Amino acid sequence: MRHKELFKTYIWLVDTINTHGPISLEELGKLWLKSSVSDGIPLARSSFNRHREDIEDIFGIRFVCDRRNGWKYSMETDGRLDGCSAQNWMTNTLSVSNIIADSRSVHNRILLESVPSEGRNLHQVVEAMKQSKKVCLKYQKYHSVDTKEYDVEPYCLKLYHRRWYLLARYSDTREFRIFGFDRIVEAEVSKTKFQIDKNFDALTYFNECFGVMLSHKEPLQKIVLRAYGTQQYYMRDLPVHPTQRCLTYGDGYTDYEIKLRPSEDFMAYLLSCGQWLQVISPQSLVDRILESLESTKNRYKP
Repeated sequence: MRHKELFKTYIWLVDTINTHGPISLEELGKLWLKSSVSDGIPLARSSFNRHREDIEDIFGIRFVCDRRNGWKYSMETDGRLDGCSAQNWMTNTLSVSNIIADSRSVHNRILLESVPSEGRNLHQVVEAMKQSKKVCLKYQKYHSVDTKEYDVEPYCLKLYHRRWYLLARYSDTREFRIFGFDRIVEAEVSKTKFQIDKNFDALTYFNECFGVMLSHKEPLQKIVLRAYGTQQYYMRDLPVHPTQRCLTYGDGYTDYEIKLRPSEDFMAYLLSCGQWLQVISPQSLVDRILESLESTKNRYKP
């Protein structure tokens, strides 16, 4: 089988088992014969086991067999339920790829958002993380013509609003800082190794922030948001934060509670929702919203 056909097979298996699992090899074989990737050739057990090994090796996605449940296969999860893990992202990406690849007749009617790969710089940072080595960054801030060099410990990568960000730590102060990849001019793996904090957990670190900005100057707060119209359904289907929970329903609105540190990117989100999202509490955040709206209003005065 050629590499192109093999890759299509891998994508199909990931998508099918993710969608239909737990699934037996017999059930999988029936779906296989109905698909365009089979060419009418049955899926042999030996071929399936070989594909399983290749998929785990290439994508880090593992299929497990539950012998007590009729020898059915399912996707092994890493225990993270919020969908933010690399495994979940890879699985969902391959599933979407399978849908698009099987829809060539309408491909010009499927529009996607472009996510920058960040090329060599992203590769260098990942290599530094894998080797537990520091990374040397040449960084150019917005509104600056000069670049500055940083020698930092790479802890975590995060994709947010179609941009890649690096969470890194200064060796001397032990303080964390976020670097946007679109401002990294050059990244090189250092020769100096570092020891990552054994208590560090990427999801836990970002759990108190909305996006990538985390300011400890802002206290962790319970925030009640009132969503009106269709905004209440958007928030129901796509929670704005992992801590979101529904409090109550009203006439044309729903109240949600979240718990985070209200940073500038969270403020930007609230303002972007306009009249369809209202901050109920705390009052300090209400005051910040009113101040921002007044400032925006003043910009439009002649």
